[in-house]
Amino acid sequence: MRPYYYILILFFLSQGNATYAKLTPIDSLRKQIEHYYRHDEYKIPMQLLSDFMSDNKRTPYEMYSGYLIKSKIYKKLFNYEQALYNLDLALEEGRNSVNRVIIEQEVKAEKSFIYFDMQEFGHAKKIMEELERTGYRNLSSDYLLFLYTQKGYFLVQDKNYVAAEKALDKAMNIAKKYRTQDLPIVYGKQIELYNSMQDTIKRDKIYKEGIRVAKRYGNIKYEFYLNEIMKNVFRKNNDYKNAFDYQKKCDSVFLIYNSNSKSSKIELLEQQIKKNEYEFEIQNKRNVQLFLIALSVLLIFVVFILIKLFITNKQKRILIEKENQYIYSEIERLTNLTNNKGLSKVDLSVFNLTERQKEIIGLVRQGKNNKEIAATLFISENTVKYHLKAIYNILDIKQRNEL
Repeated sequence: MRPYYYILILFFLSQGNATYAKLTPIDSLRKQIEHYYRHDEYKIPMQLLSDFMSDNKRTPYEMYSGYLIKSKIYKKLFNYEQALYNLDLALEEGRNSVNRVIIEQEVKAEKSFIYFDMQEFGHAKKIMEELERTGYRNLSSDYLLFLYTQKGYFLVQDKNYVAAEKALDKAMNIAKKYRTQDLPIVYGKQIELYNSMQDTIKRDKIYKEGIRVAKRYGNIKYEFYLNEIMKNVFRKNNDYKNAFDYQKKCDSVFLIYNSNSKSSKIELLEQQIKKNEYEFEIQNKRNVQLFLIALSVLLIFVVFILIKLFITNKQKRILIEKENQYIYSEIERLTNLTNNKGLSKVDLSVFNLTERQKEIIGLVRQGKNNKEIAATLFISENTVKYHLKAIYNILDIKQRNEL
């Protein structure tokens, strides 16, 4: 029987070696970086990433993974601008990979997490809705865990507590199955949900379970997070006594964190958060001021243009009225002149005119034209024209209305 046992031992050893042999370079790098994450160390992971990505033989997928890890590190350090920038670089590399469709989904999910942390909830919700329309296709349990958690949070804000509970239950089940250590994240949102539903029994039970899980995994940051949630919950309820008690718990956890000789990341992160919030508030005020200034300038410009148009139109109207008045005056003057000329007829008695010429002058004064004069006198029009020309010469006039 002994050879049989040796064969079994060799088989299991070979399987173990095969498993390690299957570990890709990027998977190996992830495991190393996760180890440093647990100790709140970020400088070494960045150096490891830099060394890894400087190799020209890296595949597009490996480069994508490298930029993705970088983005997550910057997100943990609250440097959201760099986190988004590295996501864009990751997507650019990933589009050259055979896993392009999966990568595009993952980058969208990561962006929604960053916008959520930045409290740019509009951007976060828009991306989440896009992912939901795809049925969260190609997304792993890690992504689904946080997407359902965020969805639950938004539903709580919308006071859709039934749907929020369902979403957070999905997140909790995923965490229990795949990422037990991250259950406190879901529990934090459930605490807020049950407080809004005024179910204090469930709220307090979830808090205790969250603390138990955080202690089990030695995650002091999650303990701090849950106590911070409870402090805010009681403050919202105007229960300042309990809020103060949980503030003391936060302080206690903070002291334990420092007593373990770990870098005081919580303090730094809190300061960074406050700084970001302050800068965000200042920037918002500045943006509002700039907007109001720009709006004021625009309104002044519009008013100036309107006044200018009003003055110009008024001047044009006055000019047109003057021109019309001038035209009317000229018409009246010419009319009067014509009438006056019509009244001062030529005295024919002083001129040596024939009877025929006098007849033609009489007919002209009656307003008849050449054709009518010719018909009246039974002569041709040419004869009429001949006589008129002679009459003009005798009387020294130039047109018939002077007759």
